[in-house]
Amino acid sequence: MFRRHAVPLVLAVAAGLVGVPAAAATEPTAPARAYVAALVSHDGSQVPLTDDATRVEAGLKTGFSGPQIAADLTGGLQFRVIQAVRNEHYTVARDVVTADYVLDVGVLGIRLATSTIHETFEMQDGKIHRIVADIALGG
Repeated sequence: MFRRHAVPLVLAVAAGLVGVPAAAATEPTAPARAYVAALVSHDGSQVPLTDDATRVEAGLKTGFSGPQIAADLTGGLQFRVIQAVRNEHYTVARDVVTADYVLDVGVLGIRLATSTIHETFEMQDGKIHRIVADIALGG
C-alpha cells in the first residue's frame, strides 16, 4: 500500500523527473573499474570495450582493438605479473573517466615493484573507446 505522498514520487521517477538512487543508476566509472579489476583477476571478458578501442601507454600504442585488449587482460604476460591494485580514485568529466591507483607487480607471490598509475578512459556509448596510461615507478 502506497502512502499518499509516495505515489507522486513514483510517478515522477517513472517519468524521469526525479533521479533514481545512485545504487540503481548506471555508475559512469563502472567500465573503468571493470578494466582495473581485470588487471588483477586476469579476466578481460567483463570489460566493456568498443570493437575499435585502443590503448596507449607511455606514448606507445599497446592496444589495437577491444577484443585484443580483452585478450591481453586475460592472457597477456605483461598483465600476468600484476598482483594487486590499491588506493583507487576515480573522477568523471563528461565522457572521460580518470583512474589513479597504485599497482603492485611480482612473481610467485613476491612483490617486485610498485607503480603509480594515471589512466584516462574515453567512453563511447557506455564502453571504453580509448585508454591512455601514464606510469611512474614507486608508489
